[in-house]
Amino acid sequence: MSDHNEHTIDSVDGGMNMGRGNPTILMGIQYSKTVTFQTVNAPAVYMRAQERPHIAIAVDVRAHQLGENQPNFEVELVLQCRGQTAAGNNGEQPTPLFEASLTYAGLFTLQNSTAETFEPLLLIEAPRLLFPGARHVLATLSREAGFLPVVIQQIDFAQLWRNRRAEV
Repeated sequence: MSDHNEHTIDSVDGGMNMGRGNPTILMGIQYSKTVTFQTVNAPAVYMRAQERPHIAIAVDVRAHQLGENQPNFEVELVLQCRGQTAAGNNGEQPTPLFEASLTYAGLFTLQNSTAETFEPLLLIEAPRLLFPGARHVLATLSREAGFLPVVIQQIDFAQLWRNRRAEV
């Protein structure tokens, strides 16, 4: 006989079934839902010297429940990007180079979520998990279209969420 206590954790569910735990979000598949890329004024646009385009990006996050009373959601990260040349020194207007629109989505399951954690999980954590894939798709699209890759810095989704809530 041994004097020590043994503790086992069910490896099938990773020990998560130990009563009500912290709110969590589980990501399933992620995918490009819609993609458009338009090169403006091709092929003349390629006659200009290649310089890094000035980029304007608009970001939106949308979430919707997949079934009534279900913990499953689709979250969409929408990136709209416009590349243009710099304004000229002689008051010359910037020249549009390209316009891209990407809706990058993922399927998510919420566990132990409450009314207080519901929105932050879907509108902050889910897009944070989707962002690297969306950034890669956008960089690849711009590179394959003959431009320097669009490189987007990390987005503060918590601040984006707070700004959206302040508008309502």
